[in-house]
Amino acid sequence: MKGTLDRDYAEQRESRRALKYRLRRRADEAVEALKAFCPAPAMIPDLGTAEGRMLSRIKSQFPTALCVGLEYSPELLDVGVRLFPEIAFLRADAQSLPYFKASSFDALIAAAIIEHLEDPAEMLRESARVLRPGGILVLTTPHPFWEGLAGRMGMIQGEHSSVMGLGALRDLGLAAGFRILEEKGFMFSPVGFPRELLIERGLRRLKLDRYLANQIMVLGKPQEVEA
Repeated sequence: MKGTLDRDYAEQRESRRALKYRLRRRADEAVEALKAFCPAPAMIPDLGTAEGRMLSRIKSQFPTALCVGLEYSPELLDVGVRLFPEIAFLRADAQSLPYFKASSFDALIAAAIIEHLEDPAEMLRESARVLRPGGILVLTTPHPFWEGLAGRMGMIQGEHSSVMGLGALRDLGLAAGFRILEEKGFMFSPVGFPRELLIERGLRRLKLDRYLANQIMVLGKPQEVEA
């Protein structure tokens, strides 16, 4: 898979302030989306979980859920198994999930993974297949403008294949059979900023959140769709 990361990335997510901050914000947004649209998931698979640090934060908010970290990098899986025994890890490509039957899950997380994929449309189709009717996919990805700026500044980890705005993501989600339940920008600063959440709420009221550094979309599989 293009842009696959390694053990060094896991170590940086523990030590570098900016990476720790971005991980926390993505985890918090995923938790809020789950609470709003799937408040009692029995299982939470995380596509592209890396070493599972974000999924561990999510697990702390849903202690009875079985959290499954799906990751392509063997190095990151080795780190995750050692650090987070509360998570079940499995090597998998987010674009192909043959281990799982159709209509297996109520919720999926795909945070900061779609930009690494060569075929993001296939990941969305596979997600729709393994979700139950009424299930949700919580997806985050960086804003294309800020992503380009971060790349020029040498701030990107791994190689990114397909960085999209919310409009392109919406089109892919609809083509895969999803409904769009929520979409918004978040993360005023990639390194943290005083009263950032208040600033973001204000920008959201003004409909200016589409200019923020990260994007989140919650996609729902319609109840009437049978896998």
